[in-house]
Amino acid sequence: MLNILAFVDTTAIVSGIKIALAALALIAAGFIIFIVMKQSGNSDGMEAMTGSSKSADESETYYGKNAGSRKERLLKILTYVAAGVLAVACIVMIVLQTFIK
Repeated sequence: MLNILAFVDTTAIVSGIKIALAALALIAAGFIIFIVMKQSGNSDGMEAMTGSSKSADESETYYGKNAGSRKERLLKILTYVAAGVLAVACIVMIVLQTFIK
């Protein structure tokens, strides 16, 4: 078994893992940018100053009134997950760069 491992080129494997992690980090970063742009901002009463109103997109049903909060909660969870994936990918790349040469 040890003879088989002696012929394996670990630098090629580590390079492949680094490339895969870099691609994953790039995809996660792009996904974070997309999700943050989809989220609505916290206006805190600024619609009165700008003249816009929220009553146009509210519905009379219970589902319609809570659809926005469900969407915002899902987008927030997706942001946290993508940020976690990005952080883990970057940490693993740093560890591979530091300890395995």
